[in-house]
Amino acid sequence: MLHSSGMSSGGKKLENLKFSRSAFIFISVFLCVFLSSASAQQRPLLTEDPRLIPGGAFVMESGFGYARNAHFPLSGLKGDEYSAFVNGLNFGLGPRAEFQINGVVQNFVKTRGEWRNDWGDWSLSTKIRLVPETRSLPIISFRPTMVLPNSNDARGIGTNSTNVFGSLLVGKSAGRGFVFGNVGLGILTDTVHVRAQQDVLTYGLAGVLPISTRISVLSEWNGWKNPRASPSPGTESRGQVRLGMQIRSGGVRWDIAGTAGLTDLDHRGGIVFGLTKEFRLWK
Repeated sequence: MLHSSGMSSGGKKLENLKFSRSAFIFISVFLCVFLSSASAQQRPLLTEDPRLIPGGAFVMESGFGYARNAHFPLSGLKGDEYSAFVNGLNFGLGPRAEFQINGVVQNFVKTRGEWRNDWGDWSLSTKIRLVPETRSLPIISFRPTMVLPNSNDARGIGTNSTNVFGSLLVGKSAGRGFVFGNVGLGILTDTVHVRAQQDVLTYGLAGVLPISTRISVLSEWNGWKNPRASPSPGTESRGQVRLGMQIRSGGVRWDIAGTAGLTDLDHRGGIVFGLTKEFRLWK
């Protein structure tokens, strides 16, 4: 039986075993490490923090990333990927809402001595707080997202498709740390069949632990699951884990994290680093 990567059923079992083992290792480390309420802590994580930035605040994020042996199933391209200016623009609209713009200015892929580059797809999101955190209840937020088709699929890096996501975000303070998770649905444009779509389950589990007034340690497990046995190229199940830290210095929050893919289509390993700066637009 064929599926997205063209592997046999035995290969699929091996992939699931690798995924389960990686997930088990992550959760074990997670429970040992992540046991102060603060503002939202996003970079270098993919899992969305359910907390909002203050009303009237403008938070700018920018960074770079490297992924070794990245796969692009739609074009069949494989190589090391370098992401330049992974940007996020976040606007605090009030006590219950935050507007976000996220995207990559340029992705570069080196394969067989050849370089390719393309714009990354940009997304528009609104994070809405539904329930504030109390001593007994977690904070709960909802985040709809639309991914715009800014990439050029002829370059072989992006899929140039419009995708829509909706996620429920939940988080709770645990001692000095903060634990949060996401679960939701994604509607992906089918990259092969006309007037068709691929539905995926999105998930994320993350934690932030301040170890001093300036340094925090972070970890996460994030991805999506396509339940189809043979999903179209570019819509297959994906997942990765990240472990990193944030360092506050000079009014800027610096970050760095190591990354590792969980499926045969994900990169083997990588690193991301960047910075976050908050400005006040109004009080």
